Amino acid sequence: MNYIEPKNATLLGDLEFDPETIKPLGGLNPYSVHFNTIGNRFKDLLIEFARLNPNSDILDVGCGTGRLAKSLCSFLDGGTYVGIDVNKRYVKYCSDTYKRSNFAFERIDVNNGEFNPNGAIEPQDFKFPYKDSSFDISVSIALFNHMQAKSIYRYIAEMSRVLRPNGILFFTAIILNSHSIPHIDKREKPPFMFQHRDLNSWHEYKSRPLINVAIPEDSLRRQMIDCRMMIKEPLRFGEWCQSPLAITGHDVITAIKGQWY
Repeated sequence: MNYIEPKNATLLGDLEFDPETIKPLGGLNPYSVHFNTIGNRFKDLLIEFARLNPNSDILDVGCGTGRLAKSLCSFLDGGTYVGIDVNKRYVKYCSDTYKRSNFAFERIDVNNGEFNPNGAIEPQDFKFPYKDSSFDISVSIALFNHMQAKSIYRYIAEMSRVLRPNGILFFTAIILNSHSIPHIDKREKPPFMFQHRDLNSWHEYKSRPLINVAIPEDSLRRQMIDCRMMIKEPLRFGEWCQSPLAITGHDVITAIKGQWY
């Protein structure tokens, strides 16, 4: 089926947000009526599935404009929050907006075709600027659907490395498996048709390969084993593929770091 490739559309990282912005993008647009709802929803999920408490030290990878940070401002007490992102405007916005002594935001100059196309560091080579065992929770929300598979697996390895023993890895992704693939094949229009497919990942548009990316479940599970992360079953597949286990729009994966790591 033919459909329009967004060749001339604005890159996701170049979108401007202000009180008059009408684009939905509730997770990125801090003026959206959905922004607080999404942030609070993920805070609640982290409490339920990742043992988040007011004393937790949390790393938010791909913090964006602070949907999670905002929800944690009045929650974290003895704990700390660190948000990192490749987009300098997002990091500046967060630094200017969420001013807390226990909050920090850092821009990482990692290349991403949608959010930082001139980044100096390739994501598959990037090492997080934090020591081993620095955090109780590593979280990434709506980031991995904008990265290549090899970069996703690198980030998972780094998110695991900086976790303390028994720490929780929590992230969203779009996963290919026996449930989601038939659902994709029935779709008649974007998003999530993934007409460009190979063994490592599927993506939506040839000209903009990082708008929507899906990865195979078996490859993801192998990476988790390699990182000595034990997945907390079941995987919570998302509303996007009409899963009966859905707790949010995308698929949710949580895993615990073994004491032996």
